[in-house]
Amino acid sequence: MEASKENGGVFINGKAQIIEMLKFMGAEERATLLKNIQMRNPTLAKELYAESITFNTIYSLDDIDLAQVLKFIKAPILGVALKECEKTFQKKILTLLPRESAEEAYSYLVKNLGGNETRDIQRARKRVTDTIVALNNRGRLSL
Repeated sequence: MEASKENGGVFINGKAQIIEMLKFMGAEERATLLKNIQMRNPTLAKELYAESITFNTIYSLDDIDLAQVLKFIKAPILGVALKECEKTFQKKILTLLPRESAEEAYSYLVKNLGGNETRDIQRARKRVTDTIVALNNRGRLSL
């Protein structure tokens, strides 16, 4: 929570608070809140939704949307992003890829990245998240 004294009052960053809440809400609750915000401010609702998307959003995508996202992510980045995911989810993603891309992603999935592994995983996951946001903004995903 960001607060500061301005002109004798307190400024609370409500936008940041809503974004944090949206990250933890279920799909139905998030949809209701965003629908209510959209009635008053469609631009803000779109921005809030985009900011609330995290890497974990990938778990809720169906196979068609996953395939759409995977078209825009390079295999090495995907392999690194999947490192700390459940084995069943890793297999699901790899089976959606063409064989050559799946093999390349798998090689990065099992590769030891050294001392920077955590940082590299976070960067790769950020790229995946950015791709999901961009595709959603273009209306190419059904989130």
